[in-house]
Amino acid sequence: MAQINVTQFAEQLGLPPALLIEQLQAAGVRKVLTEETPLTERDKSQLLDYLRQAHGAREAKQKITLTRRQTSEIKKADSTTGKARIIQVEVRKKRVLVKREAPEAEAAAEAPRPVLDAEQIALREAEAKKQAELAARQAEDAEKKRRRKEAEAAAEVKLAEEVKPAAAEAAPSHVEGTLHKPAVKPEEKAEKAEKKAKKQVRAVVWRDETVKRRTIKTRGDVTGGLGWRERKARHAAAHKEEGEQQHAFTAPTEPVVREITVPETITVADLAHKMSVKAAELIKTLMKMGTMVTINQVLDQDTAMIVVEEMGHVAKRAKLDEPDAFLAEEQVAAGELKLEPRAPVVTVMGHVDHGKTSLLDYIRRTRVASGEAGGITQHIGAYHVDTPRGTVTFLDTPGHEAFTAMRARGAKVTDIVVLVVAADDGVMPQTVEAIHHAKAARVPIVVALNKIDKPEANPDRIKQDLTAHAVVPEEWGGDTMCVEVSAKTGKGIDSLIERLLLQAEVLELKAPRDAPAKGIVIESKLDKGRGPVATVLVQSGTLKRGDIVLAGAVFGRVRAMLDESGGAIENAGPSIPVEILGLSDVPVAGSEVLVLGDERKAREIALFRQGKYRDVKLAKQQTAKLEDIFEQMAEGQAKTLSLIIKADVQGSYEGLSHALGKLSTGEVKVNIVHAGVGGITESDVNLALASKAVIIGFNARADAAARKLAETSGVDIRYYDVIYDAVDDVKAALSGMLAPERKENVLGMVEVRQIFKISKVGTVAGCYVTEGLVRRSAKVRVVRDHVVIHDGELDSLKRFKDDVREVKAGFECGLSLRNFDDIKVGDQLEAYEVVELARTL
Repeated sequence: MAQINVTQFAEQLGLPPALLIEQLQAAGVRKVLTEETPLTERDKSQLLDYLRQAHGAREAKQKITLTRRQTSEIKKADSTTGKARIIQVEVRKKRVLVKREAPEAEAAAEAPRPVLDAEQIALREAEAKKQAELAARQAEDAEKKRRRKEAEAAAEVKLAEEVKPAAAEAAPSHVEGTLHKPAVKPEEKAEKAEKKAKKQVRAVVWRDETVKRRTIKTRGDVTGGLGWRERKARHAAAHKEEGEQQHAFTAPTEPVVREITVPETITVADLAHKMSVKAAELIKTLMKMGTMVTINQVLDQDTAMIVVEEMGHVAKRAKLDEPDAFLAEEQVAAGELKLEPRAPVVTVMGHVDHGKTSLLDYIRRTRVASGEAGGITQHIGAYHVDTPRGTVTFLDTPGHEAFTAMRARGAKVTDIVVLVVAADDGVMPQTVEAIHHAKAARVPIVVALNKIDKPEANPDRIKQDLTAHAVVPEEWGGDTMCVEVSAKTGKGIDSLIERLLLQAEVLELKAPRDAPAKGIVIESKLDKGRGPVATVLVQSGTLKRGDIVLAGAVFGRVRAMLDESGGAIENAGPSIPVEILGLSDVPVAGSEVLVLGDERKAREIALFRQGKYRDVKLAKQQTAKLEDIFEQMAEGQAKTLSLIIKADVQGSYEGLSHALGKLSTGEVKVNIVHAGVGGITESDVNLALASKAVIIGFNARADAAARKLAETSGVDIRYYDVIYDAVDDVKAALSGMLAPERKENVLGMVEVRQIFKISKVGTVAGCYVTEGLVRRSAKVRVVRDHVVIHDGELDSLKRFKDDVREVKAGFECGLSLRNFDDIKVGDQLEAYEVVELARTL
């Protein structure tokens, strides 16, 4: 190991070289000592022994305390000013080394010694000596401080005792104290002074002075600004203690990630508060994401969760603090009820005009199809049929493409789907859609090949087409039953019902009967005489007249129950469709129906759901994205046809809205201002007047007051009972709104043969019509060397001295162009006109 000189050793120990030389000489180092004299390990050991003897540590120490101090800097950006500031962080580490007892030392001696080379051993010894020296010096400093503090405390006590007799002499003998400042006894004063002397340790918290300067001075703020300062002596003492004591602050090295619970709707201000960020930061982030918001705007749950994740926090959907939890509690005991076999629910689906309703008519022996407008089904019908083999509930769905939502609802509540395919027509788009609905609901399919009595029927081709859509008949090795039927002659109907009941047996359909009813709203409408009417399919339990029901956001007491034929019934078991009256409003089709025992609880849940739906709807409507704004700017030229749709049942206006919405293009758009169930009222006419809309009544009529108001205000009301007619009329109206197509029609070519310059007239060209003709009203292009140099209108057209309307090929004429005189001999003039053609969608 390389030797070091006196100066280097003094620097390591933090001593002046002169003092170190004195200590070395006192320790008995026999050398001529200068600042450049090299020191050996023996010299250092000799110095260490001397220092130990000098400080009274002759016996070997059992414990050595090593302390280490590290200072580091952290740069922190201020979120308010944007400037960075440097924070000094000092970390002190203490390590205590204890000498082992004799048995441990013997055990250590017996243990095999680690293999170290001489250089490493020397290094470690040097380090140990250095640490020992440092510990000795620190112990000495600590002892001096302790003695100094004790001397100061004693001086304060002595001063207090000297002041006490002088104060007693100066004060009047009769005054012991005042009301606000009672007299203090001498022993109490001495006790206080002693306590003050003992109170030396104080918790030190890191304080950022720049933050202090920025904060508002408030009365009673013990940690804040510089107003109402402490006394200078106390302030100085505090600073002195801060320098001596170890502080407890550790600066955060990474951003704090919080778990944010997001409810269904939340304002921007509340969300910023939850994340502990400024609302301006949150609004800035939302604007970067393309959403323009204000501080009080309501965000929907999805948007709020996205922005929380964007800002680096963890978003979780909040558990709904809602009355719906009461329903879950009520349904817990349902598993203990006795299950009984129930009738299968069969949905009849297929393409429009393939004979679904006619097939059901034959089964029910009624004539529904002939009563339907246009011979097509536009409502979802529910019937239950008692057959010798058992009861079957049928749902008849529309086949028209507009009624997708109705078919999806039918597939959701059903047990078996009967797919009706016309044997003479084949697999059509709505047939494929019905297959997809059935597969999405995981419902078995039974194929009914209808119209088998027609001579052009080809069942094998139909089966082949179905195989292409993964519906393989049993006879071809698949699992789908195919039955050939005729709704006209009744052929195969019994076989179809038998197959349906067989399939139901395989499914083992069961439901509790003696329990509160549970079902689903298949269809709903607003009847003028009866009020809101809902067609409900009971799925489990028994629905009785007088029960309190909750259907989505609507509640009410069942005042009357009717079966599909209009007869009043008292109760309905599982798989039975009924019409119920007495609800507070028209429920949404597809809503779940529950029977509750408490009307107050039903009202509370219904009102809560209404408010929740409204909040969510408003939050979604308020979200105005930047791209939407640019789209609206681009669509400033687009024309809009505003419509108000009133229908007899909810499914009809759903289907009509869907069909009309698909007619929109980039130039013309259908804007459905309002769609609802029931007749056309005065409020509908007023809304149409305000929004310049056309009212469409689909199986709904206007009352007398609405008709009168519509006539006086000029609002157009159209009535329809077939969806095709409504779609065709709206399509024609949109076609009329389209900008006409402009087409250019070339009339003829003219050759310039001579130029005349006439004062007050300008340049006149003597021309010869080579092709077609030239009209006075036509537009003209000047072509020179096959390049168009001007496109404009004719100013005058003459033959000899007379103005003429047109000049045909083979004749000469004189003409001048409006605002253009640069005509030369040899130029070609192309005469054309622009024709506007009407466009269609």
